[in-house]
Amino acid sequence: MSGKNKILKPGELLFKVGEQSDGMYLIRKGQILVYLDKGGTEIPLATIGAGSMLGEMALFDKKPRSASARAVDDVEVTKISNDEFNKIMTQIPKWFVTLMSTLSSRLRDTNERLQDIEAKYKGNLNPIEEMIKTVHVLQLLYYKMGVKEVKSWGIEREPAEREVAQILNKDKAKVTPVIDAIVSGGLVTITKNSYKKDMLTIHNRGDLERFIDFSSRIRKKNTAMKFLPQEFVDILDLLCRQAKATAYDTFSIDLKNLEEEGKKKGFVVEKWTEIAMILEGIDDAIVVAKGKDINFKVQKKTVEIVLQHARILRAISRTEEKKQSGKAA
Repeated sequence: MSGKNKILKPGELLFKVGEQSDGMYLIRKGQILVYLDKGGTEIPLATIGAGSMLGEMALFDKKPRSASARAVDDVEVTKISNDEFNKIMTQIPKWFVTLMSTLSSRLRDTNERLQDIEAKYKGNLNPIEEMIKTVHVLQLLYYKMGVKEVKSWGIEREPAEREVAQILNKDKAKVTPVIDAIVSGGLVTITKNSYKKDMLTIHNRGDLERFIDFSSRIRKKNTAMKFLPQEFVDILDLLCRQAKATAYDTFSIDLKNLEEEGKKKGFVVEKWTEIAMILEGIDDAIVVAKGKDINFKVQKKTVEIVLQHARILRAISRTEEKKQSGKAA
């Protein structure tokens, strides 16, 4: 069985779900990602390497492709066409052909059920949880790949993003917005190395860990929350303004008084009572006391860090909200 060789570049499509099959492939070199696209969300099913077969089920049951496949890196495949395969099958007993056709059909049905389950699972993934995973892997990479630069640590952005994407088995395009958010939030800065490459620079690797802890507490506080509300950031923003206006290291303010100040600044305060309770136990910088009225006890020196973390999380939430609203439209 000779077949025809085909070379694929990274990212190049081999076949697409729903296409009529015209043969199977033997992978000679590189890796092929098999995936589904559900509403703009890519669901990876398997990564197949050299020495493996791909698309063989359709040779027996003649059904369209059940998933899409594209090259992960430089790939070489050998295509065995339907005609070439049928010539071989004429030399095989009919009962064996029938058996293989039945097995292929059952395997395809099983695959489709598993894909439906995974698609539902992926569709319910929490963006905050996914962000935490991304930042956590980045933090670990600082210990693996980080370069000490006087009083800071640097890691080259491009390979770091690729590494994070590979470890989490997701597209690099989904990692980049998270990196952009922690950069725009000031947690990480962009510098250039001697080769003019972008470096992700951080003064203290523990800063990422503190952000992860903050985000994890938010996640545990309300497991149904997929996006951090803007009101959460607004409350912190106003608490920071109050902190700058006081000479004391610690100050207290009632929620009602804070709402009045918020209205003067143009904030929408209708949901602040509900949102304020999310702040309870999130960080030692803010103690939320519930009595006749909700009261905040705030530490001046550290409340700005909480605001910084909230703004980063909100930036990521905005990106995800736009995606969700785009799908709904």
